[in-house]
Amino acid sequence: MRVLLTLILLLAASADSFAQSRTDTLSGAWPVPLTDILTDYLPANQINGGPVVRTRIDDPDAWASKRESIVRRARELLGDAPPVSGPLEVRVIGEQQREGFLQREVTFNSGTGDRINGWLLIPPGASAAGPRPVILAMHSTITPGAKVTVGIERARDNRYYGEELARRGYVVFAPDVISAGERVYEGGEPFDTGPFDRTYPEWSAMGKMLSDHIRSVDFLGTVPEADTSRLGVIGHSLGGYNAFFHQAFDPRVDAAVSSCGFVSLATSAKPFRFARDTWFVHFNDRLRDHLRSGVVPCDLHEVAALCAPRALFNYSARQDHIFPDFWAVAEPLKQVARLYEILGAADRFETVYTDGDHDFPPEIRERAYQWLDRWLGRDW
Repeated sequence: MRVLLTLILLLAASADSFAQSRTDTLSGAWPVPLTDILTDYLPANQINGGPVVRTRIDDPDAWASKRESIVRRARELLGDAPPVSGPLEVRVIGEQQREGFLQREVTFNSGTGDRINGWLLIPPGASAAGPRPVILAMHSTITPGAKVTVGIERARDNRYYGEELARRGYVVFAPDVISAGERVYEGGEPFDTGPFDRTYPEWSAMGKMLSDHIRSVDFLGTVPEADTSRLGVIGHSLGGYNAFFHQAFDPRVDAAVSSCGFVSLATSAKPFRFARDTWFVHFNDRLRDHLRSGVVPCDLHEVAALCAPRALFNYSARQDHIFPDFWAVAEPLKQVARLYEILGAADRFETVYTDGDHDFPPEIRERAYQWLDRWLGRDW
């Protein structure tokens, strides 16, 4: 009887232990491993199923091979993009002289079945004879979209960086992304990408945003006052990760500023924010299955690494309620910083941390603007 009682107690303890272990696993750290961008695998691995041989990336040539791999794998997140085709067909909707710049509302053909709208801001010193560096200003997840970025709507403090940069003397273009501002789908809610996802099931909202940003630079190439050989991008939150994605995939972008827009999928406590199946679906549907498997094809710090050796400024806040797991921000960015060192461009990567929340405060914006001044050659 005593033996039976002991056995029952042991089984109960084991069951409790198993339940606790299962609970800990489900509520604890996400099991996706953090990819090391500074490690690669030798070609010998691919010959006759040979043993795994790893090597450290410590020079530009080694990085070039790894970079190609990241580009291919990132396409899995972005999905299969249709070809961009057709003329821009630029239309001017309206024009207004504001304090410190001329504001022009425009639309043009995205080349993928719809039109991009946005606000072009031209400072008084810019001309065809003396074009100014140009900034693509990307809005956050805010319902009015780019109207806030250029200060038409005062919906949220510290979000008017497009307006501020125009007053600083830059040519600025602030577009709406799909499902925001003037591009909310008919009958839908802001940031509901459902109509897009149903039309392009193999693509992704992020892939579409990237395509539209690249197309926006094509448009800026037709603006006489804009010097697209000195091109910067800036954004906060949604606009923040749009900024480094754009720089990663468009070699024309010389400098990027990302505010509160970076986290890694591996170390984030909330990786499914990027893999929703309703409302604002960021990446291709396949990402959900990858996250469930515990292996993602490409992480976001790998995408940020594609910006190297061009100038990249990142701001992140330790008390960010959107990305509350600060380690998921800081640790992966150490790899990016080391890559810039290997490429001899340590001065072109800067990351700033404060104890603030999910915001773009004045002192950080000023520091970011000075960064753009430096790398875009502000000379007026």
